[in-house]
Amino acid sequence: MNGYFSATAAGTDAGATATRSADATQAYVVCNISGHTDLDGVVTIESPAATILWETKIDVSVDGTSFDFNPKISTDRNVAVLGKIAGSTADCQVTISGEVI
Repeated sequence: MNGYFSATAAGTDAGATATRSADATQAYVVCNISGHTDLDGVVTIESPAATILWETKIDVSVDGTSFDFNPKISTDRNVAVLGKIAGSTADCQVTISGEVI
């Protein structure tokens, strides 16, 4: 392990995407994705942007407005990793964090 990373993004009605940029010498293990939303939606970890590595749905009437998951998703070297929350009505935030390997 070569340390830890964290990326956070806030959004409005278009959702939010937190991005850890690609690095030719590093791969990542996403250990946590968390945040909040004011609308039912989909939370994903993607790498690269079009490839979904992990996905879940949030129903705010059942789950509440905050979410916190620990999926342990690994990426290859030189590949960005993105944490996304699909749209909201006015306010959302997503954070991804994990290990650099």
